[in-house]
Amino acid sequence: MSEQPTQHKSDTRLTILQTISDVLNSGLSKESLKICIELVDNGVSGGALAKVIQTIRREAQDDEDKENDDSGESSASTDSTL
Repeated sequence: MSEQPTQHKSDTRLTILQTISDVLNSGLSKESLKICIELVDNGVSGGALAKVIQTIRREAQDDEDKENDDSGESSASTDSTL
């Protein structure tokens, strides 16, 4: 029975942090934010976690940009042969 107040406290904290995350346009889903909270609760540095998330996003964006460039070149070469 003592878990209920703790669970309520966790739910409230997650809701508040999700609202802040949304206001700041962090792009983190509720599940991603929950994982980040668990990592910080288990001793991971919040600053280090933020840097890792930024790096992952930057690399994902670079990969997406490269894929778009590659597909643009493919369609351009196809168009010139028609």
